[in-house]
Amino acid sequence: MGHTDIQHNGQFDNERLVNYQEHEYQYSNYQMPSNDSYTSSYNYYDHNDQNQYSQSYLSMGMENMNIQNPQKLNQQLDGYFFGNQQRHQFYAPYQPLQHHLYTPPAPHVVNVSNHQKSSHYFFVSEKLREYLVEKSEAIHTVLDPNGGEAQLLPLEVHVYHTLYPLGVASERVSKVFGFQTSLYKAIRSLDGGTYCLRRIENYRLQNELSIGCIESWTKLQHSGIVSVREGFTTIAFGDVSLVLVYDYHPLSVTLASKYLSNSGPYHGGLKEDILWSFICQITNALKTIHSSNLAARVLEPSKILITGVNRFRINCCGIFDILTFDDRRTVSQHQQDDLLNFGQIILGLACGSMNSLHDLSKSIEYITSHYSPDLKEVVLYLLYKPGYPKTIDAVLQMIAPRLLHDLNSALIQNDVLEDELGRECENSRLVRLLCKLGHINERPEFELDPTWSETGDRYLLKLFRDYVFHQVSPSGEAVIDLSHVITCLNKLDTGVEEKVMLMSRDEKSCLIVSYRELKQCVDTTFRELVRRKGRLET
Repeated sequence: MGHTDIQHNGQFDNERLVNYQEHEYQYSNYQMPSNDSYTSSYNYYDHNDQNQYSQSYLSMGMENMNIQNPQKLNQQLDGYFFGNQQRHQFYAPYQPLQHHLYTPPAPHVVNVSNHQKSSHYFFVSEKLREYLVEKSEAIHTVLDPNGGEAQLLPLEVHVYHTLYPLGVASERVSKVFGFQTSLYKAIRSLDGGTYCLRRIENYRLQNELSIGCIESWTKLQHSGIVSVREGFTTIAFGDVSLVLVYDYHPLSVTLASKYLSNSGPYHGGLKEDILWSFICQITNALKTIHSSNLAARVLEPSKILITGVNRFRINCCGIFDILTFDDRRTVSQHQQDDLLNFGQIILGLACGSMNSLHDLSKSIEYITSHYSPDLKEVVLYLLYKPGYPKTIDAVLQMIAPRLLHDLNSALIQNDVLEDELGRECENSRLVRLLCKLGHINERPEFELDPTWSETGDRYLLKLFRDYVFHQVSPSGEAVIDLSHVITCLNKLDTGVEEKVMLMSRDEKSCLIVSYRELKQCVDTTFRELVRRKGRLET
């Protein structure tokens, strides 16, 4: 598995990650980028870089501390926060992100009533949440800007910045392309998206028209192909390099690294259902490529990515079209090579190693004894009679029943994801409502303001807050009931006519009000708060 043979291996260097724990923030000498990081460079803490707010607070603090020199203030603050250590010598140990911060679901209880639900029922499953967090971590991982590796990379390449190397740095020469290559994750300035840059080092175009053939690939969008975005030459790395830009799929691994071993064959191949899923997806992708009068030319285990659970994509399309632009072979001949290479990969996956190609007769016997006759028929069609013209349409006819099974599995998976999404789709609505209540209740700056005294609407919302979050049992213990909180917030957001009794903290007065009236109180009070903010700013 070479440096160019993997887009992302899912493993992260501990020295490149920021540690976040549930009750502790640890200092790091770099920051993770925000969603709008493409519009501005990352801001690192600097005592000399002060905005209008920090400048005013700094002046007030110096005046209270009777300090005239800002440098002296910095020294005192450093002594307070860092003790006797120098400011730039204090570093907490680097640790990977803790994906298990959420409490896992409780063990299954047999005697739970049908109407009872665990709190985890309201949110996505722990496994899916952790998977999505890991993908987000992979997208936002950046190099330490003070590290040696970051100093060797250009700040910007064309319209891409924040480069992060992918793959294995010790293996640079690609066995497929024959050139020294490197792979980077980068952010595009135009849209803020994360893309994969594949660089062919020290390569000069033999024909200026060759770069134009990449345009045909940019128009090709398919679920089984890693989309090609653009290609260009650059001298940003200190040489003349060819760079092709692809979609970035975090946590993806190559087919070779996951399913093909370096040991001998016949020690256990891929499960047949997974193998058929692979055949269906790659056949579908090849059908689209060949129908567009193109050829993949990169059907190699190290150039097929696994981007999810049984999700396969052909990677590095279009590179050979540029490298061999003056090749006299026709597209039809390259398409025949695609089908032959496809059959070889299927054989290698079934036997557990690409070394099985050295003895085809023994490999076919292994497939006969371990797999269905349908799979053997596909392999024989693709591998035998190399001079006989083959088509991807013929392969589609042979695997048609399996295509229906694969489609059914994809639809079932889609239903599962929709169900998971349904648990979270309303949560943002409740968060917005909680934010409004948090902004309204008990604002200290308005304590002496007679126009904002906690009467009327604001008093009702304060009692409602106690009703939702501060209930106690007859024995005086706090009642923590997530279902009660979610139910009340949903009724408030909807504004139902149902009435609720609110009691003052001294239990001397009770108010009966409907959720519709409470919703009106929230909207009216929040709008007034926004108007007050506007008047203060003007």
